[in-house]
Amino acid sequence: MALFTDSAAITIDDLLLYETSLVSVASSHGINVDTKIALAMGAIGDKLMQWLLAIGASDPQWLTRRTIGLSTVIITPTLRRWITFDALSRFFAEAYNVQLNTRFQGKWTEYQGQASDAEAMTFASGLSIVSAPLPQPAMPVISVQDGSMPAQAIFVQTAWVDALGTESAVSPVNGEILSGAAEVAVAMAEGAIGAPAAAIGWNVYTSALQTGLTRQNQQSLPIGSAWQVPASGLIQGPPPTGGQGPSWYVTLTRRILRG
Repeated sequence: MALFTDSAAITIDDLLLYETSLVSVASSHGINVDTKIALAMGAIGDKLMQWLLAIGASDPQWLTRRTIGLSTVIITPTLRRWITFDALSRFFAEAYNVQLNTRFQGKWTEYQGQASDAEAMTFASGLSIVSAPLPQPAMPVISVQDGSMPAQAIFVQTAWVDALGTESAVSPVNGEILSGAAEVAVAMAEGAIGAPAAAIGWNVYTSALQTGLTRQNQQSLPIGSAWQVPASGLIQGPPPTGGQGPSWYVTLTRRILRG
């Protein structure tokens, strides 16, 4: 699962699962969906940080929480729904204020209620915390030179790996269209200096399509190294694992929420 602080941990695709008309409404009303997601993340992040500080030693990382912030909080499906519904509520609130359309007012109210329900479920299930976070990598670097690969498209993602083989969430997709015989190498944008403390290597995922990327390396690749597409071509390896799982669950109480 993604970390709360991963870039683009929540995207418009999460909102489109519930509102297929989102893009057309945003275009016709001049609403920036990314801004609404950022506002939802900021508001919910402030609440989560306040609660984690309030529970003190019930948080295993409470001594360093002010320093590490929410970098160890995992976005569970329940937390993802809370953020998504909050962002949708903000979106339709602005749509209503622009046009005073009662249909938008209804959706605003509906998603406010669903955000509140998802918030309550987050309290009931608790926050998922990871002990040694592996942040989502930045978009990988692709280098192309003359070689023997035939003309084709190639799309790439990467993920950090720790000593237990646990992966981070995968990076954004980068791609190249090869117009002729080529040699392709892939490297982490962060290099060796920017690798997270818990990482001991990285994995590379590729495909000739922008979806369905699969792992190409059998063993994790050394930090700071580059991976080159072999002469034998791409293989159909396993898909990404989906990110880290929790080391602990921290329960948040209504007493802390309401003061």
